[in-house]
Amino acid sequence: MHAPAPDEPVATLCEKLMRVPTAVVSDVMAAMGIMEQVLASNIRAVGPPNSFAGPALCLRGSEGSEPPAMPNGSKPVFEIDRRITRGCVAVIATGGHKIGAVIGGNVALSWHKHGCAGVVTDGGIRDADECNEMGLPVFATFVGPMSNKGLWAFREIGIPVTLPGQRGQAVLVQPGDIVHADNDGAVIIPRAYAVQVVGDAVFLEKMEGRIRQDLERGDDREAVYNRHDRFGHIKKIAAK
Repeated sequence: MHAPAPDEPVATLCEKLMRVPTAVVSDVMAAMGIMEQVLASNIRAVGPPNSFAGPALCLRGSEGSEPPAMPNGSKPVFEIDRRITRGCVAVIATGGHKIGAVIGGNVALSWHKHGCAGVVTDGGIRDADECNEMGLPVFATFVGPMSNKGLWAFREIGIPVTLPGQRGQAVLVQPGDIVHADNDGAVIIPRAYAVQVVGDAVFLEKMEGRIRQDLERGDDREAVYNRHDRFGHIKKIAAK
């Protein structure tokens, strides 16, 4: 197994991920036996794709009016801003809400200024142009002008959430799991396996580079694949 040191910081892992496509990361996790980590393909980049990777700040909401203030005196929608840490990715589970936008330009601006690296949600957003102009990458299922006021509200912060997965099963996102997104889509890397996933993905991407060089020369693709054991370095995780 080609992996970095076990104590490698999350920020360093995310920096390495920025040089690796989500497709390679997906292949590595599949080879490890972690199958339910690719988000559904309808969770797409809003505007021009902008790759990002960061630890998940998990947020959950549901339909209905806003909840009362939390013990600290603020409603969840405002408390979230104070929980944003530099480099984090806001992951918003909507409970299936498909009417109003779960965030708009003002929320996006505040999160961006607090250091949020990206937003991923199974719901919708509005003020897409503002998000693109400020440079906050957003992955969502739709864009629309309608507010969520009275329709949907944030309720919980920093708890495990689930988002729709590409294989039809829900993808569990734990706080601190690494979210990686690019033009192909978004994947969730469980924090417990992040060191192995990132190390093996970096190694596989280098191998993919050599494969592409061989193909550029016009070599037979089957022969090229036979020369390169793409997944031999990946250790399958033990079944639980």
